[in-house]
Amino acid sequence: MKMDFEHLKNIIYELNEDELFYRRYYYAKQQKYSLDKFLFTLDMDDVRKRHLLIPELPETIPVKFLDSYFFNMEDHTSIVVQRHNRYSPAIIHSHSFFELVYIYDGKCTNNISGRDISMRSGDICIIPPDIEHSISVFDESIVINIMLRKDTLHTMFYNFLNTPNILSSFFLNNIYAQKANDYILFHTGTDRQIKQSFLWMLWESVNKSEFFHQLICNTLLLDFYLIIRDYGSTVQMPLFDSRIDVQRYAIIEYIQNNYQKISLHELAKKFHYTDEYASRLIKELTGLTYSCILRTVRIERAQELLLNTNMTIAAIAESIGYETPEYFIRQFKKMQNTTPSQYRKDHNPNVIRR
Repeated sequence: MKMDFEHLKNIIYELNEDELFYRRYYYAKQQKYSLDKFLFTLDMDDVRKRHLLIPELPETIPVKFLDSYFFNMEDHTSIVVQRHNRYSPAIIHSHSFFELVYIYDGKCTNNISGRDISMRSGDICIIPPDIEHSISVFDESIVINIMLRKDTLHTMFYNFLNTPNILSSFFLNNIYAQKANDYILFHTGTDRQIKQSFLWMLWESVNKSEFFHQLICNTLLLDFYLIIRDYGSTVQMPLFDSRIDVQRYAIIEYIQNNYQKISLHELAKKFHYTDEYASRLIKELTGLTYSCILRTVRIERAQELLLNTNMTIAAIAESIGYETPEYFIRQFKKMQNTTPSQYRKDHNPNVIRR
């Protein structure tokens, strides 16, 4: 279905069925008697079916929003784009994926790790997994959310994450480290291209026409490059130890660029450390061992090759630094709970296999 921008610009402001529910709930909460009446008349079967969130009913609130709450785990979707439901309760929560919040029009309050951040039109905030936050939108503002699965992010944006910049550093630090920045925030203002691209990604996600997932991935990738090129000077991040951030990124970047033949000794020599100190420092900076990071980088590269090339399993194993296909298969299965051949079959049945 071909997109009609003018039509979508109009219908995007219409309240959907869930928003109408949440608006009634929002105004019912203004008085205790009206809230009690509202809760008493709820159809709980309908509430459960629609995954409506009601703080007064704790059973409707997940302890943590896992990938399966938003993603269809059967078709391996890695990106979900949706409009944030206005008037929905501002519930402090965390999730297992990256969440991108874009203010298409209006404003909202984003509470991240207990800190209120006021966002306005054109602002883009990315919140990593396991960070507690809530979004408050109690007017007609339009907020677009994009959810990105952590375990497939590297496969989707491999080249971008290998390009040194503040956004790739943010992603990598939150993929490989247990403690990194709580958020990153850019101000794109009235940028027309950015605004249209988010509207277009929303359209593709709703209609799910052929190749919609690939189109969304590539559009978002283009936005990433535009954002760091044109709005890198507007970036806001929490104040952490910048020396640690730089050091962590430098080590991860070096492993990514040399994963085929790298050894801990070579890495230590590059940064003028002893092997023992380098091993301990990597663990302190990322919460992961050197071998764990190296395996993750290699398997993520293998995933990209499995999906986008016709290389044999043996050729992929050799290209990413494994001496034998058998060892590669064991390491891949340890991370992905499936073999490389089955992964290729499940995720991209159109790839011609030898």
